[in-house]
This record gives sequence, structure tokens and C-alpha cells, in this order.
Amino acid sequence: MEGNLTRAEISEKVLQLFVDIIGFIDQSDVTEQTDFIHDFDIIDDDLTCFIMQIKWQFKLQAPQEDWDHITTIEQIVDLIVLRSNLR
Repeated sequence: MEGNLTRAEISEKVLQLFVDIIGFIDQSDVTEQTDFIHDFDIIDDDLTCFIMQIKWQFKLQAPQEDWDHITTIEQIVDLIVLRSNLR
């Protein structure tokens, strides 16, 4: 993925990936505050696929402990900003 993305651009891409991968959620229902586990009951394979795509799309190198308490889109965006070369 191209470098030098702003936080807003990263957020937009993460939101779009979430909607595309999960498939049954309307984009208007998703914000950075979306809690994918509690708001939409997304667990197991769908969540794993989403996280794998995030790692691949953003070339994200983050240890598992960084992911352990993430439940919102905002937390994923924060992790991308923190751990990647995309600033």
C-alpha cells in the first residue's frame, strides 16, 4: 500500500475493508467507534479474515499482544499509525 497516508485516509481504508470483507454491513452503519464484536457480533473466521487483510494491506508488523484487546475500528487505525511506516 502506498506510503504517506494520513490518519483519515487510513481510517477510510480500514472502514472500507471492514465493510467489504464482512459483506452484510452497510457502510453507513460503520464508524471508527464501531465495535465489531459487540455491535455486529463479528467473531471467528470473519474477524480473522479482516485482521489478516489489515496486516497485508498495510504491511503491518504488530505482535499478537497488540491485537489482544482491540475491538474497535479506531483501535485498529491507532495500531496502524503506531506500528507502521504510514504516517
